[in-house]
Amino acid sequence: MLFVFLCGMMLANLAIGFGLAFYLRQLVVDDRAIVALQSEMEGTEVDVDRELSCDSANAPEQMTVRARAIASIDAIPPEYVDMLKGESVVANSLVEASAEVLRLEVGRYRDALIEIDNQMRDMDEYPDDGLLEVITVELEDLNREWLNKQADAAGTLDGNSDSLGEYSDIGSSLNMVLMEQAAQIETTISNIEQLDLTSDTSDARRRLMQEVGRLIDLAHDLRDKMQDTMLTILRAERRLGEVDRKMQFDGLTKLHNRNGLEVVFFEWWRADIRRERIVSVALLDIDNLRKINDRFGALAGDRLLAEFGRLLGELIRKDRGFDIVCRSTGQQFVIFFGDTGPRNATSSVERIRQTLEATSFDLDGEAVEMEVSIGVTEVDAADTTTKVMKRLEKAMRVAKRNGRNCTVIDEGNGPTPITPPEYRVNGRTITVEER
Repeated sequence: MLFVFLCGMMLANLAIGFGLAFYLRQLVVDDRAIVALQSEMEGTEVDVDRELSCDSANAPEQMTVRARAIASIDAIPPEYVDMLKGESVVANSLVEASAEVLRLEVGRYRDALIEIDNQMRDMDEYPDDGLLEVITVELEDLNREWLNKQADAAGTLDGNSDSLGEYSDIGSSLNMVLMEQAAQIETTISNIEQLDLTSDTSDARRRLMQEVGRLIDLAHDLRDKMQDTMLTILRAERRLGEVDRKMQFDGLTKLHNRNGLEVVFFEWWRADIRRERIVSVALLDIDNLRKINDRFGALAGDRLLAEFGRLLGELIRKDRGFDIVCRSTGQQFVIFFGDTGPRNATSSVERIRQTLEATSFDLDGEAVEMEVSIGVTEVDAADTTTKVMKRLEKAMRVAKRNGRNCTVIDEGNGPTPITPPEYRVNGRTITVEER
């Protein structure tokens, strides 16, 4: 009996030992997985090697990246807290709160610009100069209010620079972005003030609409930069696994947004620790969206983008669960091809490109064509999302230089234009819905 008892104890100890070893191994593996997906923090981004460092016996006063960021949370203005609370957004630092607030505010500023743009498009060809004067005053007031909000955000960050910790560089970068935006907005305001609204009201209306178009483009640029800032923070704080689901989708197209794309990579690599499964990615950039916006207005452009995104979602392969469409920025879409090599991914997007080429969008009775330039690359085991996106951008720019409406692949030796096969695609007309 004693022998049986001792054998049982030994087996129990072995089981506990193996269980503990497996648990510790998983901790190490999971940590490696998280570290593996950190993007290269270049320029003003946070140095990944320093992030989330633990307190050590030699430096007890050292704080983690997240702790230093949270140290500035008391500096978040109450109006920021109220605004973010209304949007169900929780910010862990002043820098994060500032980026989130600017993202929300620039969206509202853009909406106001689009409303003004629509007012001018609804005018007669030769509008009354009094109406144009009202529009210019409304536009100047809107921009002055927006500049004041930017100045307040910059002043808050600058006044709390000592408490930003590891994110002081990001705060400085945000201030630089706001300064550049302010300078360009001031130039546009000056251009508007110098317009002759009486001699030729038709020309004045046309030029005023051009200036509003430039302001909308600036709003798009700031929106995308705030998105990049948030991604930098999420990577550095290793919070990609905590991103709220509603923050992963684009409100216009209902597709994954840039956050969502980052989470797709995060979850894929977390499930594939050794990165043995192949992944390819494609970047589709709409060739003529700026001309469409100039002709029909940004609101019409949004309607087209929503329909374009719906069509892309329809065109990806449905017999497998790893093809995912994301809206990366305003006119750029990314397709994630899991378990797919670059050649097969290229075949898929080339079929999509030819389908788009054969498709006409009916926008309130006007036929609109939407063609794309495409870059494709395979994701290497040592890649980060930053590296992948840079390769895609480079390949897409080569496609632009090669005449647009074509596909370029990067298989590790640089971007190479493809000779596309001709697919049998059916031409069709899609009616663009009202929003």
